Amino acid sequence: MKNIFLIFGYGIPKNIIKDENYNFYLKIVFNQIYGLVNKNAIDNPVIICSGGKTDMYKPYKRTEGTEMIKLLKNIAKRPFLKKTTKDWLFVPEKTSLSTLENFLNCRATLKKKAIQKANLFIFCEKTREKRIKRLAKETLDKNYNFQVLPIDFDISENRYLDPKFLTKKEKLVLKHDLWALESPENLKKYHKLFEEKLEFLRKAGPNAHTKAVKTWWEKKINELE
Repeated sequence: MKNIFLIFGYGIPKNIIKDENYNFYLKIVFNQIYGLVNKNAIDNPVIICSGGKTDMYKPYKRTEGTEMIKLLKNIAKRPFLKKTTKDWLFVPEKTSLSTLENFLNCRATLKKKAIQKANLFIFCEKTREKRIKRLAKETLDKNYNFQVLPIDFDISENRYLDPKFLTKKEKLVLKHDLWALESPENLKKYHKLFEEKLEFLRKAGPNAHTKAVKTWWEKKINELE
């Protein structure tokens, strides 16, 4: 059975090679993949990096998926790792604007590659763990065994918002995710909402990003309740 590693992205920094959060996140993920590959003697591991065009810097063409691969390959190409990682296959998923879309598009990528059965190792940000587990159950085929591996990597201001606010946000976002899964029409409306979010954040600009994210979700929480 294939062993597939799914890595979900969280925005695009100005320089991912130097970004503190992504380095924290992906270096931990890299080491966990390395350990699992060696422990389980996994040949030709497939690593899908998922995330679309959430770039806050013009011309807004970069994707989370390709940027994460850039950093992971930068880690993997170090002289003492080259031989060990030469058969690792990095696959970008470049269209997702949300966690739910991460799942749906990764599932589509697996089907496109004719991978019908697999063990899936899903890496995500810690505060989203419960929602990730529920969405995995709702979206993944039964012949995919999955394990969610949360990483508490975020040391930006967003990570330290009021825990009650974060919990409330996660519950309401999950409710909206499940609503989106009810029909193709709902999914279209759902995607449009995240396009609106992206436009809102770009207008605020990179320097006001953290405040803009909080403002957006405070507004949307009231609308979704």
